[in-house]
Amino acid sequence: MQRDRVIRNISVGAIAAVAMALVVTFFLVGFQRKMMNLLSEMSLQNIAETQELYAETLRNKIKDQFKILESQTEYFLDVDLNDSEAVRRRAKSLISTGQFLRIAVVNEDGVAIDYNGRSLPNMKNKDYFSDALLTNFRQVSNQIELDERLNPCLILTVPFTTNQGQKGAVAGFFSYGILQQIFSLPIFSGQSYFYLVAKNGNILLYNKEKGKAIYNIDVCSYIERAAGMFNADLPEMKADIEKSRSGCITVNGGEGKKLFSYAPLKINEWTLITVLPYTYIVNQQRQISALVYILLASVAVTIIIFFFIIYAIAKSSAAIKKDNERLTIANNQAQTLIFEYDLHDGRVDFSGDTSFMFGTDRKSYPIEFFRSEYYTRIHPEDGNLYERIRQAMNGGSKNLSAEFRYKGFSGVYFWVKLSGSSVFDEKGNVSKFIGSITNVNSQVLREQELRNIADSDRLSSLLNKSAFERRSREYLARDGKERISALIIIDLDNFKEVNDNLGHMTGDLAIQDAAKKISLIFSEKDFLGRFGGDEFCVLMRFDEGLSEEIALKIINSKASDLTRSLKEDYFNEEHSVSVSASVGISIFPYDGKGYEELFQIADQALYDVKQHGKDGFKIAGMP
Repeated sequence: MQRDRVIRNISVGAIAAVAMALVVTFFLVGFQRKMMNLLSEMSLQNIAETQELYAETLRNKIKDQFKILESQTEYFLDVDLNDSEAVRRRAKSLISTGQFLRIAVVNEDGVAIDYNGRSLPNMKNKDYFSDALLTNFRQVSNQIELDERLNPCLILTVPFTTNQGQKGAVAGFFSYGILQQIFSLPIFSGQSYFYLVAKNGNILLYNKEKGKAIYNIDVCSYIERAAGMFNADLPEMKADIEKSRSGCITVNGGEGKKLFSYAPLKINEWTLITVLPYTYIVNQQRQISALVYILLASVAVTIIIFFFIIYAIAKSSAAIKKDNERLTIANNQAQTLIFEYDLHDGRVDFSGDTSFMFGTDRKSYPIEFFRSEYYTRIHPEDGNLYERIRQAMNGGSKNLSAEFRYKGFSGVYFWVKLSGSSVFDEKGNVSKFIGSITNVNSQVLREQELRNIADSDRLSSLLNKSAFERRSREYLARDGKERISALIIIDLDNFKEVNDNLGHMTGDLAIQDAAKKISLIFSEKDFLGRFGGDEFCVLMRFDEGLSEEIALKIINSKASDLTRSLKEDYFNEEHSVSVSASVGISIFPYDGKGYEELFQIADQALYDVKQHGKDGFKIAGMP
């Protein structure tokens, strides 16, 4: 009986456990479905929010370019737009600014002349031009236009009225490649691409393939052709585009399932379509799904796994939030200020967000205050910019375009580009100076990084031969033409024996070792280069006003350090090679007026050292 009771208790407990497991499983399966649906909704909502922030960034960029065109209208207020020669003279005195392929001025009859003085095809029958003159409001072409060279362009038009009451417009041409750059900000972990579509469904821009121009064709037809199959949701998307409605569809195709999220851009009733692989959402959900299945398998740790789910949801949203932060930063960095300096009033007026430059929203400054407070923030090495600005503002030159470093209110320098032109009154005197200031820090730093990579010798990390020669020629012809410089050629003695007896790997290590020692001996302002093999070259750049006597003492000291430091024994189990250095030196401007002459004389001095036993140095002209 006792045994039967035990068996009965075990059976009841097992049934209860199974029942509890079934109840919990049922609950958790329903919980999983709701959780996955919630996550899908959150993902779509975050995608829509990121897309809207991206669209806002694009609108701001277009607005900045419109502001630049608006500033250009100032130059033609006193010009007879029907006098093509007068327009051509004024246009040729200006410079194109912003990201435009070209800028042109157009009279009421559609006659267009660009800033190079060339005549462009007549614009009178273009809708964007006639609408701009009719409404007196800026317009954008509603399709991709072909310029006179058959380059696809998007055209921005800003109307204006001259002092004589003539109507005209300034038109800016965006090339298709520039448009792709504007729309190339990587979001959604770089997995997305975009269509910019007109109200009638025609594609204005497609940025998936940078070397390919797709435009003025129906977006639904193009998507179907690319997918290789019909999709029933595409007509719904096209209807939404025509009515400027937002939405989201999925499309199957050869490259897998894709999500098409679309929303109005709020420019010309255009729509921005964001395309994402559906795996982007699935991958975000995968970790959640795994955790939920673990929860199904282990009732005992239900609460712990629940917290893991919450954590994973937050983590899956972090990538999209990071994209939002990147867009916000890009929005802040893509700022352009338009300024106008009135020489008669002595004031500088700005339009745009001035806080990134001046730490305040103030838009107008007396020129004296501006000079005392903000010119001092220009980097000392860019100090000649002040004189260039002064000359341009006082009529010394019509146009100015310069990049310089500016110390922000955080104490950090960043790169800024200033472009502007003088405006002349009826007497031919400068009355205004109008231009733009743009934060170009990221572009300049990237260009410098690429330039440094291209200029570096792979093995030694010093300048390669072509970069060393280019920089030396430029320095001696410009900044260094009034200063003493020393050209030093260094040749490693017996280096061939290192390669022959110890192997090229040891030879490479010997080159790297010599490069490090040379770098430690000379200053950061000196040019250090490797000419290939075992030959190195240095251009010592002395401060202005240094006497020849002191310069010679420094050169002797550096040359002695070189010959002493570069003595080294390299060996393996079978061979040993002693390496030293022969050094030839010429001095600018005493031994030559240019790089080639200096190099020839230093090379002869090096040859003399080699002929007299190596392991030493000689300064040309010295015993």
